[in-house]
Amino acid sequence: MFIEKKFYMNALRRMRKITIYAPDDYQTSNKRYPVMYINDGQNAFFDEESYMGISWGFYDYVKETNLDIIMVAIPCNNRLNKREDEYGPWSIGKEILQLEYGDDSIDVGGEGEKYIRFIIEQLKPYIDEHFPTIKDDNAMVGSSMGGIITSYAGIKYADIFKKTASLSTAYWFYVDEFCELIEQSNLNNIECFYLDLGGNEGNGDEDISRIYYESNEIIYQKLIEKSDRIEGRFFEEACHNEEQWRMRVPIFMELFYR
Repeated sequence: MFIEKKFYMNALRRMRKITIYAPDDYQTSNKRYPVMYINDGQNAFFDEESYMGISWGFYDYVKETNLDIIMVAIPCNNRLNKREDEYGPWSIGKEILQLEYGDDSIDVGGEGEKYIRFIIEQLKPYIDEHFPTIKDDNAMVGSSMGGIITSYAGIKYADIFKKTASLSTAYWFYVDEFCELIEQSNLNNIECFYLDLGGNEGNGDEDISRIYYESNEIIYQKLIEKSDRIEGRFFEEACHNEEQWRMRVPIFMELFYR
C-alpha cells in the first residue's frame, strides 16, 4: 500500500510530501522490514508522475520478487536550482557553475547536510515509530545529483545508511570535496556501496561523458582503497535517463537484499 505524509523540513524550512510504500499486511504480519530511502522520489513508482514519463519501477520490482521492504520516496525540489541546492553538500565552485549554468556569479549547492539531517532527525524516526522497521537496516538510492547526496550519506553516515546505490553520479561537481570526505570518514560499517556509470552520460556530448567517466573513476579508486564493500559497474552504451536507471534496479536490489 501507499501512504502519503506531508513533513515540514525543519532545517530547510519548507514542506515536502513523502510517499511511503509498505507491504499490504505490514500491520498484521508480525514481520519487521528493511527501509530504503529514494531520492528524486517522484520517479520511484509511477510512470505518470515521473520525469519523462518513465519511473524506476520499484513497485513492480518488489511485486515481481516478493520482496518485503518499506520504501520511502522523497521527491526533489523542482524550484529553480533547489534540487542542486538540496542534493549538493557543498557550494558549487565557480568553474563548475560556469560550465553547467554559464554563470559563475550565482550561489548553488550547500544544503545537502541539512537535507540529510531532515532524513536522520525527522523522517527516519517517524518511519521507525509508525512502521515495523529493522531500525539499523537502511538503504538509500539516487541518480545524477541524487547520486551525489546518496554517496554523501553513504560515506559520512555509513553507520546509518549501510547500503547505498549511486547511479550515473555527477561527482564532477565535487571531486576534491568527495576525495577529502572519503579520506576523513570511517567506512567500516558499509555493507554495500554500489556506484555505476554509462558510457554515454552526456547523451551524445562526448566532453560531458568524459567528465563523468574521469570523475567517477577518481571516486571509485578512492573508495576501494578504504573498503572492500564497493560494487562498481560500467554500461558502455547507457545514457543518462530514468529508462536506463530502471534497468539497473535489479542489480543493486539483489546486492542489497539477496
